[in-house]
Amino acid sequence: MELTETKKRLIFSAALCVIFFLLLVRFAYIQLYKGEEFLRASEENRIRSIDIEPPRGLIIDRYGTILVDNRPAYALYAAPADLSANDSAYSILASALKTTRPALREWVRKNNRGNFIPIKIERQLDFTTLSLLQERRLDLPSLDFRAESRRSYPAGVRAPHLFGYLSEISESELKQWREKGYEAGDLIGKKGLERRYETDLRGTKGRWHRQADALGRIIGDLTATDNSLFQNVAPIPGKNLLVSIDASLQLHLEKVMAGRRGGAVVLNCKNGEVIALVSKPDYDIELFSRPIPSSLWNQLANDPDKPLYDRMVQSVYPPGSTFKMVLLFAGLEKGLIDPEERVFCPGYYRFGTRAFGCWKKGGHGAVNMLQGLEQSCDVYFYRMGLKVGLKHWADYARLFGFGELTGIDLIGESAGLVPDEEYLDRRYGKNKWSKGLILNVVIGQGDVLTTPLQMAYFAMNIANEGNSFRPHVKRGTQDPLTGAEEFDQPDSVRIAGIRPETYALVKRGMYLVVHGANATGRAAQVPGILAAGKTGTAENPHGESHAWFIGFAPFEDPQIAYCVFVENGGGGGAVAAPIAKGIISLLLNENKLVPGTKRFADAGFER
Repeated sequence: MELTETKKRLIFSAALCVIFFLLLVRFAYIQLYKGEEFLRASEENRIRSIDIEPPRGLIIDRYGTILVDNRPAYALYAAPADLSANDSAYSILASALKTTRPALREWVRKNNRGNFIPIKIERQLDFTTLSLLQERRLDLPSLDFRAESRRSYPAGVRAPHLFGYLSEISESELKQWREKGYEAGDLIGKKGLERRYETDLRGTKGRWHRQADALGRIIGDLTATDNSLFQNVAPIPGKNLLVSIDASLQLHLEKVMAGRRGGAVVLNCKNGEVIALVSKPDYDIELFSRPIPSSLWNQLANDPDKPLYDRMVQSVYPPGSTFKMVLLFAGLEKGLIDPEERVFCPGYYRFGTRAFGCWKKGGHGAVNMLQGLEQSCDVYFYRMGLKVGLKHWADYARLFGFGELTGIDLIGESAGLVPDEEYLDRRYGKNKWSKGLILNVVIGQGDVLTTPLQMAYFAMNIANEGNSFRPHVKRGTQDPLTGAEEFDQPDSVRIAGIRPETYALVKRGMYLVVHGANATGRAAQVPGILAAGKTGTAENPHGESHAWFIGFAPFEDPQIAYCVFVENGGGGGAVAAPIAKGIISLLLNENKLVPGTKRFADAGFER
């Protein structure tokens, strides 16, 4: 059927109406529904958004001394599109930054988040490089130099194991932290307090919008009146970290331990705060305040003295005679040790076919419990160890927290080892180990391993008679804008099941170690104050013995507990105890340690 002219016109008109309607719908969709999105996309072609790094929080000691602050530095940024459009850019940058064009191209490829989004090419430019690139600004018009923070240490405290350091976020870290706003090229705490309190210290990035021309070149700042969709946002600075460290004592111990392997930990008995924590050898923390070359990193990592390792928190050692109090707690509480029982020490103890020597070759003669502890008589503890047994000894070692983490707020703490029957069966075979191993572990030798931090914690637990606190470095935070401070509550720890009279006996023995007639730790004596302690000289099959000293002061009202450890140092009484004396003397001289107010007799026994 042939259509009439009228019908053809109607169909044509209807088609036009449908097409017009579709165009109208599409126009409405673009203008009304997608208008803002397309406008933003259009604006993004002429607007560069630049992240502004927030000032990182300071680290401040217990008396308000700034330990870690920020020094201005410059980072170099460039947009991938700008580099691609300028053939000579890679050559100029590679030459200035002492790298290669392929390496630079690969860096840009890996970190590209959009052709017009600037990426960080280099951080902490030195003056020579900065000057060189500034001279070539005409050849590299799109380069951007932005201020960033570089850590500095104005108080002179060099505690790399404690503070940690910052470095660029790795790919694996980026997967973990991306949801918190981190991007490739951002700095993040890698170790120590910088890592542990990264969230507090970092702050929140700001964003600044700038106008660019058709070639992507920055032509000016963008204000709120220019475009309401792109509001500049100021960065929020990170919180200042208030720590329990005493800069004066920390500096003193860093100086004393220089040139040695080992360190010292000092705790506040009243709340578990770490007053000082020094581990030597260490490394120059300033090296990590700027990008560290791989050659230097490899040198540090392969150094036989292991300067990257925190000997106070991460390393484990046999604790020697500083561990002998564990046996006394087990034996007294189980009724297996009579404090008045005397043991004759001829200088050795024969067990089976083997003679176990005492450190004093000529022997101590007949000693009771207090004399055995005062003079650190190994034969006394051999005999008591066999009476108490491995199970009770291991149970009380664990009761004091050995074999597990103290929970200090630092990264990488080691738990140590408490060898029990199950462990010895596993290591040596069922029923294939001798009871002679018990003689070794009860004097802190053989398989028992602890960190120096655990030994300071042990001393604090004894001083506080089981009512103690978890060691911690952070006291609180401070808002850098308002100055408002927030402090954390100490985490209390209760060691149950030990009677006050048992603590009194053990503490009396530790007092005699420092002040007794035959004291092995008299080198820790300080005029004007009473202290308690225990020496330790741990045999080391690989070299000289390790020197230990643990203790607390004042005796009547313990305010500090400490552990001094010198790896391959020799005798604890001769080497470590004088360092403990220095700790007490410094705090006493600076009026930070108050001699006990109670009379000595009030502390549990007559002098």
